[in-house]
Amino acid sequence: MRMTATIDSTGAVELDTAGQITRENHSTVGDARRAVMATAKTLAEQTSQDMQLHIEDPSGSRTFLVGADGTSRQESVAPAPATIEPPAPVEPARSESVPAVESAVPAPVEPVSAAEPEPVPAVEPMEPASGETAPVAAAAEEEQAPATPAAAGATAPNPFLGGRPSTARPAEPAAAGSRRESLPSFVDRPEVDAPAQHGWRGALNSMGLHLAPSAAELSQRQDEAAVSAHWPGPRTIAVLNPKGGAGKTPTVICLSAVFARLSGGGVLAWDNNNSLGSLGWRTFDAGHESTVVDLLGRTEHFMTSDARVGDLSGYVHHQPADRYDVLRSDDRSGDQERHMVTGTEVDRLHAVAAKYYRAIVMDSGNTERGANWQAMIRHADQVVIPVKSVDDAAEGASRVLAALHTGDTHAQELARNAVMVVLCCEPGHQKTKAKELAAEFAPYARAVVTIPYDRALVEGRVRFSAMTPATRRAWLRAGAAVREGL
Repeated sequence: MRMTATIDSTGAVELDTAGQITRENHSTVGDARRAVMATAKTLAEQTSQDMQLHIEDPSGSRTFLVGADGTSRQESVAPAPATIEPPAPVEPARSESVPAVESAVPAPVEPVSAAEPEPVPAVEPMEPASGETAPVAAAAEEEQAPATPAAAGATAPNPFLGGRPSTARPAEPAAAGSRRESLPSFVDRPEVDAPAQHGWRGALNSMGLHLAPSAAELSQRQDEAAVSAHWPGPRTIAVLNPKGGAGKTPTVICLSAVFARLSGGGVLAWDNNNSLGSLGWRTFDAGHESTVVDLLGRTEHFMTSDARVGDLSGYVHHQPADRYDVLRSDDRSGDQERHMVTGTEVDRLHAVAAKYYRAIVMDSGNTERGANWQAMIRHADQVVIPVKSVDDAAEGASRVLAALHTGDTHAQELARNAVMVVLCCEPGHQKTKAKELAAEFAPYARAVVTIPYDRALVEGRVRFSAMTPATRRAWLRAGAAVREGL
């Protein structure tokens, strides 16, 4: 079987395995080369066939013969006889030298092993009635035994090993609790250890192999495990930035989608905006026009034992594909008077939300001095501060983070635990402006995540499935960063 790997200067690999083309990225050319070699060895061992591996990278081209026994050697570039014949006399030379070494070594080896055997513990009494505690007691005796071979009984034969001196077992940890804690589990295998499903490893696994995931795939699985893990009790995530158009609404939508898709629990995206909030515009309606005002009239009922979770469907807007619900702000305009939600009303609404949802993601709106904003901060367990890659949005993020740092004890803790999300608003910003902003905010927040430019986030309704894989992966990292603080 033949495998061809083409590696560019960035560490990107295109792998052709018997006509099966796969691609994967690595941080360096060296990492890519080692990954390709590991894949070839595994494939050769599992198929019991020798593999011819040809690698082309910035340093040149070379061909290796990878054996089914796990060995590998580089083949010569030109198939000239002079380069092929030399290995023939090498084998006799190596085989002739082996007996000479073997005949010289045994003489001194026997006395050394007899005179200086490895320490042997005293014979352990066989006490069936003691159950599992017997090995622990024996280990404790070994820890207290003298270090010298004579005092430890090193030369005494162990009758339970056929009269031969035994090898001393390593001592149990001094502070060990139960012996069960150190025993392996044979059924509890974490999902992150499953075989690769993506890249060339996943493609080869679909052919019947069992290759481990790449570092990138393993990292993604770890983030997915973090996001899907349930926490005790409801948690509230406040998405803050007083600047309009800073990226709050896309951030609320995408974080809600990440948690709802992976956690399997109820997630509510709540537009806590007394201005004309856009969360309702950028998500799908559920066939009705209910807003926060309609739910306010029913909060007392939903706190009773007679209320049912299904009854909430007439007040929130479920997103079928992304699996979360939206509580819209009052979006009446024109001559109709818009309801301004008070702090007390936020408390009532939050009590209902916390009863029926495990994750509440709130859009702050733009009025940081409003009573509804202050009530949201009181209920928040985590704050996320989005900032688009433009200076005015960055200024708004800087000011709200500074205000938290100078607030009360709860606000200061929220600031220390804050997650910054930098959204690229132009295709070329990821390596320029967004990178600069991420570096500037990093010292003042627990985590900073950069979201690449994606047209699916720019306008219209936001659907998680419409984004590029790179954007979805970035939002998953953001969700995992948020989860780490809850």
